[in-house]
Amino acid sequence: MTNMYGLLKVLHVLSVVIWIGGVAALWTMALRLARAGNRTVMAAILPGVTRYGQRVAGPASIVVLITGISMAIIGHVGQTLWVQLGMAGILLHFILGATLVRRTWTQLGRLASESADDTRFSAMARRATTVSWIYLLLMAAVITVMVFKPGS
Repeated sequence: MTNMYGLLKVLHVLSVVIWIGGVAALWTMALRLARAGNRTVMAAILPGVTRYGQRVAGPASIVVLITGISMAIIGHVGQTLWVQLGMAGILLHFILGATLVRRTWTQLGRLASESADDTRFSAMARRATTVSWIYLLLMAAVITVMVFKPGS
């Protein structure tokens, strides 16, 4: 018999896959285009990448937050270290996503669309790569904590 906690966990995990998996795939594709210097194709796909972030990944991260809080309440584990680290991770996601990640990708898209020199575009592509890797590694660390549940 399936219980509410199990249903929430399935929704939680699927939302993480949609959020982090989708973002990682799209960023990887866009950054490969940037490194190849294919600004025309990059400028054409970046609006779609942005829409995915706003319409799919962002809402999926909110589902992750809501289902995570609900599971912590149902499971009576809200004060455990791993739940607190998970909450810190999702807070970090919202802060980094709304500031550094968004700003970097917006600037890269602007440079891909305009006739900026290749040096500025390449520098911004390197910055986007660094920012994206830092973000994804932080999210991978949070996922790892959620799987291993230290302190439980």
